[in-house]
Amino acid sequence: MKSFCVEISTQTASFRNPEFQNFHKTLDLPPPTTIIGVAGAALGLSPNMSQNFFDNSSFKVGITGFNKGRTIDTWKYNRRTSGMHMYDSLLDGSVIKRELLIDNQFILSFSSDKEEALDKLYSAFENPFFALTMGNSDSLAKVKKISNNVSFARQSNLKYCLVAGDVIGEVLRNASKNLTFSIHQTTEPITYDLPTRFNYSSDYGKRTVADIATFSYISHEMQLNYDVEGILYENFFIPVFDL
Repeated sequence: MKSFCVEISTQTASFRNPEFQNFHKTLDLPPPTTIIGVAGAALGLSPNMSQNFFDNSSFKVGITGFNKGRTIDTWKYNRRTSGMHMYDSLLDGSVIKRELLIDNQFILSFSSDKEEALDKLYSAFENPFFALTMGNSDSLAKVKKISNNVSFARQSNLKYCLVAGDVIGEVLRNASKNLTFSIHQTTEPITYDLPTRFNYSSDYGKRTVADIATFSYISHEMQLNYDVEGILYENFFIPVFDL
C-alpha cells in the first residue's frame, strides 16, 4: 500500500460541530467529509464525484493538526423563502456566531492499494484545480509540502489527531487486560458521531446524510492500552482510518 502526506496551512478554519445549531462551534480538526472535500477540490471534482472517487479507491486517511488559538466571528446573512412573488422571497437579518481556529497547520495522510488513484491525488495536490479551503469558503488553504517518505506503524501514544471509534470506551473495555494507560478527559466531549457520506440530488445539489461513524478527537497526549494503526511522517504519528 502506497502513502503520502500533504502539509496545509490556513489563517482561519472552522469545522462545524453538528451538535450545535445557532452557534457554529468548531471541531479541532477537519472531519472525514471535509477531507473528501479538500481532496475533491484539488482534483477538480464536484462534491458527489469526490465522494465517488474515494468510494472507488479504498483509501485510508489520517489527520493531525495544530492551531495558535480561537476566536468568534459574527455573521449576518440573508435567508430565502418562497413567496407569492419572486421579489418577496428575500428575508434578511439572520445572525450566527461562528468559532474559528487561528493560524492552523494540518497534515493529511492518504494511503491506497490503488496506485493510479493515489498518484492522481498526489499530482492534484501539487497543482490543485480549484482553490483549497478548510471548512469555510473564505478559509483559503496553502499546500506547503507533499511527501511520500512515510511508513506504516502501530502505536499506543497519541496526540493532536483523529481516531476512528470511541477511544475512551475502548480503553476502559481493555482495562481488565492492561492497566497501563493514561487518558485525558476534558469538559467537552472527545467522541462524536460524524457524517462520512452524503446522498446528493445532483453533483452540486442538495445533500442529506447517508452514513455516520464514531470518531475521537485527541488533543492532549494520551497513552492507550491498545495499539492503533497509523503513518509515521517525520516526527508525527498519524492514526489512519478507512474512508
